[in-house]
Amino acid sequence: MILLKPLELAWRALNRLRRALYRWGVLRPARLPRPVISVGNLSAGGAGKTPAVIAIAGYLHRHGYRVSVLTRGYGRVNGECGLVDSHDAERFGDEPVLIKSLFPDVAVIVGSNRFANAIQFLTTNDCDVFILDDGFQHLQLARDVNVLIDAPEGRWFREGPSAKGDADIVIGRALRVIDGDRVKGKRVFAFSGLADNEQFFATLRQCGAILAGTRGFRDHHRYEATDLASIREAAAAVSAELIVTTQKDAVKFDERDIIPLVVEMAIDPAVLEAIAARVSGNVS
Repeated sequence: MILLKPLELAWRALNRLRRALYRWGVLRPARLPRPVISVGNLSAGGAGKTPAVIAIAGYLHRHGYRVSVLTRGYGRVNGECGLVDSHDAERFGDEPVLIKSLFPDVAVIVGSNRFANAIQFLTTNDCDVFILDDGFQHLQLARDVNVLIDAPEGRWFREGPSAKGDADIVIGRALRVIDGDRVKGKRVFAFSGLADNEQFFATLRQCGAILAGTRGFRDHHRYEATDLASIREAAAAVSAELIVTTQKDAVKFDERDIIPLVVEMAIDPAVLEAIAARVSGNVS
């Protein structure tokens, strides 16, 4: 960990320089013909960006906005770009598929060039607002609302605290479990493939689960049949009553005996109203 610290500092310095070049006007972001809400963070993973995107997209969708999500689509096997039109996590990535599964009427567009992807989308479709997933460092694209998730407990940081000054809205990483009663008092075997698996295991303990065993995989891990068989064997060996994972992991397989824990980002309704108000001023 200590040996990687110089790389983190170099990463932060590079991002600080890029941000300064955009601030000084040396580099200029491209602007889409629709409002853009960026959701991002300073750390590398584990801050709750996807739950925040889901919370904001859900709020806007319920209030009549036509929402489209622009996401890089980490974990895709073949680098396919475009609209998510199936629940194929290998093709589109686990997080885009999760968003699409929760909001079938929301357009989810994957690909690294978010500007070009949005322009292509608008040639045959329309929306009122784009949400830019993991967009705080994606300075190439102009945004109308810059939402930053403040997660100071992160292990690796892409930028230092001074970058918070570029955020319009700063929210804390406040995740809450919707169906915690399903695991309360139960012997649980938990597994996940996240940037910080221990956060998920700690959440289960907070729900009152008795963690009989855990297994952590790398972020965006693609589960093979051998992985699932091994998990079941490990769960049986510790007499677990339930096998539990995250929603993000569960979109990568169809196994009815594995329970996805539903977790959402708790965002103050006043903050959601403020985001909508900024967007409505830019929607024609």
